[in-house]
Amino acid sequence: MTTALNHVDLCFVVDTTGSMGAFIHTAQQQLLHTIGLLSADSSIDLKIGLVEYRDHPPQDPSFVTRLYQLTANLKEMQKAINKLTADGGGDGPEAVYRGVHDACEQMKWRPHSCRFILLVGDAPPHGFSAWLREMAPTERLGGGNHGDAWPDGCPSGLNVQSVTGVAENQRVTVHALCMGGDLLAMRAFSAIASGTGGQAANAANAKDVISQMVAMLGNEFRDLAFDKQVLEAVLHLGTPDSGSVAETLAIPRLQAAAAIARLGKRGFLNF
Repeated sequence: MTTALNHVDLCFVVDTTGSMGAFIHTAQQQLLHTIGLLSADSSIDLKIGLVEYRDHPPQDPSFVTRLYQLTANLKEMQKAINKLTADGGGDGPEAVYRGVHDACEQMKWRPHSCRFILLVGDAPPHGFSAWLREMAPTERLGGGNHGDAWPDGCPSGLNVQSVTGVAENQRVTVHALCMGGDLLAMRAFSAIASGTGGQAANAANAKDVISQMVAMLGNEFRDLAFDKQVLEAVLHLGTPDSGSVAETLAIPRLQAAAAIARLGKRGFLNF
C-alpha cells in the first residue's frame, strides 16, 4: 500500500484559444522538462495528462475539449504539447467548466494516486457573472458579462458547484493559474480551486506560470514523504487518531491531522 503513496497523477487543463499563444510556446519549450526535474528530485511515480479547451459552438467551431490520456511517457506527452496551437475563441468567456469536468471524469486516475489538475487560462467560464451575483450579491468586480454569449449559465449546464463536486468525487485537487489580470477570471479560478482544497494565483506572463506551477507542485510533492511516515504510524496503531499519531511521531497534532486528511482523501484509511 505504501508504494502507491508515490503515485502522482497530474493533468494540465489549458485554454488554447487565440490569446494563449505565449503560454503555449513557453510550455512547449520548458514545461515537461521542468516538471520532470522536479519529480525526479522528489522520487515520485508521475503520470501526466492534458485537456485543452476552447469554447462552445457557435463561438468556436473547432472543438470544446480535447483530451490526452495520463501517461508516464514524457516524450509522448511532449509530442501532444508540441501539437497545441492557440486559435479560436469567440466571446470573452471560454469552456473552462468543461475542461475541468472532462479532466476529472475522463482521465484514468490510478487507485490511491495523488491527483492534481493544473488549470491555466485567461478568461472566466460562461455564466460566472450570474453565478457570482447569486452567491455573492455584494461583490463588485466590474466588467459586466464580458460579452458572454451565455450570460445566464454555461451551455454545458455546469457551474462552480457541479465542477468542484465532480472533482471531490474523483478525489482531485485543482490548482489554478490565471493569466492576463482579468479580475472576473481570477475570481472564477479562485472559486474552482478553493472548492477542491487547491490554490489559485495570478501569473504576469507565460514564464511566471511555469515558475508558479513549480512552486505549487513542489509544496505538494514535499508532503508525500511525510505522509508515508504518518500512514505507517496509522497502520501500526490501527487508528487514524491524530493525537495518537502526533504522540508516536513527536509532531504537532495539527500537522498529523493535515496528513491524515490527505491520506483519507486518497482512500488509504478505509479500515
